[in-house]
Amino acid sequence: MKTIILVILGFPLFTYAQTGPGGVGTNDGTSSLKMWYRPEFGVSATGTNIDSWLNGAGIVAHNLTASGTNRPTLLSGTKNGYNEISFDGNDILQITGALTTTNFITNQASSFLVTQRNSTTSSWVYATSPHQTNRFSCHVSWSNSSVYFDLGSCCSTSSRLQVNGLANLNDYSYWSYDALNATGKQLYRNSVLLQNRANTTLYNSHGSHTFRIGENFNGNITEIIIYKEKINSAQRIIIENYLSAKYDITSSANDLYDEDNAGNGNYDFDVAGIGRINGTNIHNDAQGTGFVRVLNPAGLNDDEFLIWGHNNGLQQAIEVTDIPATIQARFDRVWRVSEVNTSQVPVDVGAIDIQFDLTGLGAVTTSDLRLLIDTDNDGVFNDETPIAGATNLGSNVYQFAGITALANNLRFTLGTINTAQTPLPIKLVNFMATEVNNRYVKLNWQTASEVNNDYFTIERSQNGNSWKKVIDIDGMGNSSSLLSYSTIDDNSDIGVSYYRLKQTDFDGQFEYSKIISVNLGTLENSELEIYPNPTNSQITITGNIFELGKIEIYNVLGQNVTSFTTQINYNESKLIMDLSNLNKGIYYIKTKSTANKLYKQ
Repeated sequence: MKTIILVILGFPLFTYAQTGPGGVGTNDGTSSLKMWYRPEFGVSATGTNIDSWLNGAGIVAHNLTASGTNRPTLLSGTKNGYNEISFDGNDILQITGALTTTNFITNQASSFLVTQRNSTTSSWVYATSPHQTNRFSCHVSWSNSSVYFDLGSCCSTSSRLQVNGLANLNDYSYWSYDALNATGKQLYRNSVLLQNRANTTLYNSHGSHTFRIGENFNGNITEIIIYKEKINSAQRIIIENYLSAKYDITSSANDLYDEDNAGNGNYDFDVAGIGRINGTNIHNDAQGTGFVRVLNPAGLNDDEFLIWGHNNGLQQAIEVTDIPATIQARFDRVWRVSEVNTSQVPVDVGAIDIQFDLTGLGAVTTSDLRLLIDTDNDGVFNDETPIAGATNLGSNVYQFAGITALANNLRFTLGTINTAQTPLPIKLVNFMATEVNNRYVKLNWQTASEVNNDYFTIERSQNGNSWKKVIDIDGMGNSSSLLSYSTIDDNSDIGVSYYRLKQTDFDGQFEYSKIISVNLGTLENSELEIYPNPTNSQITITGNIFELGKIEIYNVLGQNVTSFTTQINYNESKLIMDLSNLNKGIYYIKTKSTANKLYKQ
C-alpha cells in the first residue's frame, strides 16, 4: 500500500482507509474529522423523543445528549428515505464537557450542514456554549431571509459571514463552510459560493466551551460534519456531491456525480470519490461509508474527479442470470461512476486500484474473485470479459490493481467463479421488529444463503449501548435457499427498544446485523389496582395481562426482593401475592410500564 503525506500548511493529514463522508477523513477519531452526526449512526430515544445522538467520527466525548426535558424528535425516512432530527425551537442536544485543543485547531475548520428551517425566528442551529464573543466553528442563525456562519467574533458583522436576501430557506439545503486565517472564510450553499471574507478574528476557547445543537432552532437536520482543520477544495467538492446524491438536493455548481439521477438508475448510496483541483488540492484515496475503496490513480490531473455510488442492491452473490459464462454468480449490488471535470466533461484519471472489504462475507478463495465492468455501457454484464488477478491484502480486503477499463458512466460489480468455496454471501436479507397489539414484539428475518451457520441470537437494548440476550435460534448450517425465521419477545419494555441479530458459525466466529428499533406504546387501561394497601400479608393486583405478566418488588434500597414473595393465584386480570416474609416498610411494585408504592405493616 502506498502512503502519501501532505505537508502543505493548512491541509489536513488523514490516515487510510478514508471512511469519512464521501471518503474524506476516517471514522475512528484519528483524522481531522471530529464530529459527524447523522441518524444512521444511532440515536437513543424515549418514544420518538431523542435522549442521545452518537458521533460517527469515533470520538465518544462528542456524543450528544439531551439537556433537560426539551428534546428533539426522530422522523423516520422522510428525506429521500433517510431519517431526520426535528427541533421545535426549544430542543437542545450537547456534548458532555468541553472541546479540547487536542481535537480542534485555533481559528481553523471546515464544516457541512444539511438542514431546513420551519420558522423564520432567529435561532442557532449549532454553536458553542457559553455564548461569548469568541465561539467555536459555525454559528448559524436564521432570520427571515438571512443566515450567518462564524468562527471567532460572533457579533462582528465585519468579520462574520452573513448573507441576506436568501430564498427558499424552508427547503433542504446543504451548507459548506471553510475557515483558515491565511485564506479567510468561505460560505457555500448547494455548492455555490455565497461569501468570501478575510479571517480577522481568532478562536482559542476550546477548553472552556461545550458544543450544542439546537437553541431556538425550529427545523430539521439530517447531517452535520465538522473537521478540525480546513479541508482542501477537491475534498469539499467530493463531500458536497456525496450530500447532494444522498439527500436528493440539487447542486447549483460542481454537480459532478450524475449517476444518482433517476435516468441513470439512482446510484445514490455510499457515494465517495477521488479528485484533484491542482497540486495542493488533491484527494486520491477514498472509501466512504461503503466497502469499495479506490486509490492510486495513475493519471489524476488538474480538474479531474472519479466519483462512485451504488444502487443499494443486496451485498451478496445471488445474481445468476446476468453473468458471463465463466461466472457462477455475482453481487446483486452494482456500482456506477462519474469520471468528469468540473465542467462535467468526461476525463481519464488513469489506472486505479479497486479494493473490496469482504468482511462478513464468508470464506473467500482469492483466485475465485472476478471484477465485472460493463464496458459497453448497455446495462448488462453477461457480454463482458471478467477481470481476474485479485490479491489478498489481509483483513478480508481484496484488490484489483491497475484497472483501466472503468470510465465515465460505466457500472461495475464483483463475481465469483466458484460459489461452493467463494459464495460471497451476506446471509441476512432482512431483519424486522413489529409490535403486536402493544403487548409484545415479533421479530422476523430471512437469509438468502447460509454457510457454516450454527445459530442466531436475538439481543435487546433500551439505550442502543448495553445489550441482553433474548433467545437463541438454531440455524440451518448450509443452505442456498431463501429461509425465513421468526420469534417473539414478550419481555420488551414500554417505549423504544433496540434489537440486533447475532449470527454465530460452528467455529465460533460471529457477526452482527444492523440495529433496528420498535416502539411498544403505552397500553390503554394499563393502570393497576393494588389492595389492601397498607397490608399485613397478602395483596391483590388487578390489571391487564400484559402488565401482570411481569411483576417485580423492590425495597427502598433498590434491591429486588421478589424471591421472598409467593404467588398464590394468577389469571389474566388478577394476581394474589403473599408478602408475609417481607419486613415492615415501604416497597415498590414494578410492572411492564408502572411502578406503585406499597406499605407493608
